[in-house]
Amino acid sequence: MRVLITSGATSLAQALGTNLSSQYDVTLTDVVDVSTDLDFLKCELGHDGESESLVDGMDAIVHLAQLPEGLETDEREIDFQTRCTYNLLHAAREKKVGHVVYVSSLSLFDACDPNWNVNEQWAPRPSTDAAPMARYLGEFTCREFAREHSLRVTCLRFGDVGGEGDAALTMDDAVRAIASALTKDGPMWRVLHVQSEMENARFPIDQAKRALGI
Repeated sequence: MRVLITSGATSLAQALGTNLSSQYDVTLTDVVDVSTDLDFLKCELGHDGESESLVDGMDAIVHLAQLPEGLETDEREIDFQTRCTYNLLHAAREKKVGHVVYVSSLSLFDACDPNWNVNEQWAPRPSTDAAPMARYLGEFTCREFAREHSLRVTCLRFGDVGGEGDAALTMDDAVRAIASALTKDGPMWRVLHVQSEMENARFPIDQAKRALGI
């Protein structure tokens, strides 16, 4: 299987790429140059055919959708999660990519009371801050594309990767969840909550455990 991982400059992309490369043909991509031993293609995820060239021949895409440090302005964050995500999905459809894993965030529920049992059936409640709102719009883009264009998309809402709070998600658990999602069959659109198991964990992950076997 050939797998494309976006946001290749991030620690998660590097860890995931290293993990998957033992079984799959892995390519990283980002909007900036990245030093890596894996195959790498720089791409802005634009309209002019570069996105189609990027995904050509891929079997699956992991869209981490994280801009490099220093480029995270409000305007660019929203543009990256909407226009660029749309371009990537459109290219995936045109090149007949079988599966896209989109990594979103459980920060969409920061406004909820921490004592609430928030699962996948809850509607997101993003704040008006650019980062969570952009993720929400990214999810919406993926969902509508999956429904209208028959592209299978799995949305993994991650807790705080590398954090220590009640929504913490270790790097190993994050990598394991994505790797498992790539191997599982599923509906055209699915959302799963993923955080590490711990005492007083904020979000239940029963559905992810059943669907991904984690």
